[in-house]
Amino acid sequence: MDALRAVSQRYEAEDFDTDTLRRHIVHDIEILKTVRTLVEPITPEKDAKLQTLKARLADKPLKGTKRLIFTQYADTAKYLYANLNPGDRLPDVDVIYSGDKSKARVVGRFAPKANPEYRFAKGEAELMTVVATDVLAEGLNLQDCDNIINYDLHWNPVRLIQRFGRIDRIGSDHEVIFAFNFLPEVGIEKNLNLYDKLHNRIQEIHDTIGEDSNILDETERLNPEAMYAIYETQDGGPVQLDLWGKPEDEFLDLNEAEEILRQLRKEDPAEFERIAVLRDGIRTARPSLQKGLFVFCQAGRFQQLFLLDEKGVVVSRDVPRVVGTVKCAPDVQAADLPDGYNKAVMAVQRAFAEEVKHREAERRHTFNLTHGQLYALRELRILFEAVIDEEIKGNVNILEKAFRGALTGAVKRELNQLRRYAVVGEALYKNLIRIYDQHNLKDVAARRSLELEDKPIPRIICSEALV
Repeated sequence: MDALRAVSQRYEAEDFDTDTLRRHIVHDIEILKTVRTLVEPITPEKDAKLQTLKARLADKPLKGTKRLIFTQYADTAKYLYANLNPGDRLPDVDVIYSGDKSKARVVGRFAPKANPEYRFAKGEAELMTVVATDVLAEGLNLQDCDNIINYDLHWNPVRLIQRFGRIDRIGSDHEVIFAFNFLPEVGIEKNLNLYDKLHNRIQEIHDTIGEDSNILDETERLNPEAMYAIYETQDGGPVQLDLWGKPEDEFLDLNEAEEILRQLRKEDPAEFERIAVLRDGIRTARPSLQKGLFVFCQAGRFQQLFLLDEKGVVVSRDVPRVVGTVKCAPDVQAADLPDGYNKAVMAVQRAFAEEVKHREAERRHTFNLTHGQLYALRELRILFEAVIDEEIKGNVNILEKAFRGALTGAVKRELNQLRRYAVVGEALYKNLIRIYDQHNLKDVAARRSLELEDKPIPRIICSEALV
């Protein structure tokens, strides 16, 4: 939005086909009203998916056991928790969608056998039900639990496998692990075809790498031999398999990212403040399967995130993808900066500076001039060529600069009238002087000059080598 504002100009209604635009807006509003009317009656009591979940939780094999409920979205996690534990009355039900301190607390309370280092605080109860986003999907021991529920299907099959891997682990006391998947509604699935895509990709995983259990349904053909084959070597090194892209090439939901910052500010304000006041230009490196470079650039209100590959080619500027790639736990140790790091970062800064220069040129010199403005400017140029008086020539130059920029609707209307009545020569000159004085265009021009002098300075906020 900041980038859009930086290059945006103010437009007047007469520059558009307002009647058609108004009809389209009214039409859209009616559609949205219809959608709202259809959705409003769907209260939690009438939410068939939610009620199905609650019914399943009250029946075997889920009843009276530990249940881990995964959803892709933080908003959905909050919604489920609010309906599974209204008023926070149940001490053995919790939710987590971000935040490392809460992660340690929730994991310790939910799986105390697998995490014996956790010490319960006074009055804390062991958790039986946890609602979570994929913040709990990696690198955690939750094998006290034997039931996992996917309230929605993540588009990435690796994510689904990681979810199951939290409870289906070595050290589990459970003979059987139960998995439940909520499939997309039939009409939605017909358009998305998500289930079939996931099923096919997971079968590829079974066939190529191997898994010892089903992920989506019992029709999957297991291939345990392939699972052990990944430990074989090829030419003295491990076999490298890359079917689905690099595992760190993930997207981070922006709602989740914002929630991480909010929770950090709430739980550790000192650390939040330390991060907030860090100087520009900080740099680091960390181990990563996806090799390359991350650079955060800013000029004024215009910000850009760059993700580059090992060859220095920009592979993405998409915020969810870039943030998802550089996301890591706070205890990850920094690595040494690679050779040529500064050169690579400065190359990004130079490219960003050129982009800023181009954007500023567009912002300063590209205006949608009305027919009235074009008419006035053309007649002023004719007048400038015809007169000898240097004072008038100087005034014409001032008027040209004033009427070439962005103008108010009132000024544009007066210029359109001059064009309509074909006012030219001295009469036009006098009218433009009047408009210039009457609408304080001198002050407007002065403010515009100050804005143009205030050039944003491209700078590096931070950077990181992925090694």
